Order: sequence, then C-alpha cells, then structure tokens
Amino acid sequence: MAEENIVNINELKEAVESELLGDAAVEEKKYNLRPLVATDMGQICKIITAVGVRQFKEAFNQDDIKGKSVEAAGIDVLLGIAGIAFSNIPKAEEEIQTFVASVTGMSLDQVRHLPFADYGEIILDIVTKQEFQDFFGRVMKLFNR
Repeated sequence: MAEENIVNINELKEAVESELLGDAAVEEKKYNLRPLVATDMGQICKIITAVGVRQFKEAFNQDDIKGKSVEAAGIDVLLGIAGIAFSNIPKAEEEIQTFVASVTGMSLDQVRHLPFADYGEIILDIVTKQEFQDFFGRVMKLFNR
C-alpha cells in the first residue's frame, strides 16, 4: 500500500519537462554532471538553508495532497518546493552558481553566462539525480522523527 504513494521523481521530471518543453525536452545535453559526493554536502546545506528549507515542509501539507493521485500530489509538492526555492534564489545565487560549476566542471564565469533555459535545465537535472534524491529521502526521515 505504501508503495502506491511513492512518487518516482524521474517520471515526475519527465512529465514536467514534457509539459513545459514539449519536443525541446529530447534535445541532447551540452553538459555532463559528475556524481555527487560527500564534499558536496556543505554546499547543498548552504543552498538549502538560503532557499528556505524550513518552508519546504509546507509543500508536503497532507491536507493539500490528500485524495490526489500520486502523480498529481507529486507535481503539487514539486511545484510547492520550486515556488519556495525560486522566491529565495537571490539569497543563494552565489552558492547555487558555485555548486553548478562544481558539478558540471564549468567555470563560475561560464555558469553565470549560461542561457537562462540551460541554467534551469542543469538545476533540474541536478536535483533529480539519484544521489540528490537519496540525500533528501534521508533528510525527510529526520523531519518525520
């Protein structure tokens, strides 16, 4: 029964990309992401703190997602987190760009001059990486204790 409620983040990402980007979603990526490692945790924690992690819990409001399909609930949660994060990005801009540069192997200057859509796509790809999902899965267990 609990397995029915698990949202597959990759399926959710594909659905969001398909909805937002249409045919452009199948374009070949112009960058490679390295695996996330333990030394990334400090940067991730700085970004999370700056973008309002304390507010993220609001996105998981059971009353708002109760009775919805897993996909619809997942999209609501994702959009809630995205809204919180985007509203706080100016507070974490430097940390986000430094982290993106580190994960992509680009220079900080290259990241700062990326086209807006490419920058957003890279961020989406990072947050949907399995390592990132695993990290947040474990963090969410702490919230539920």
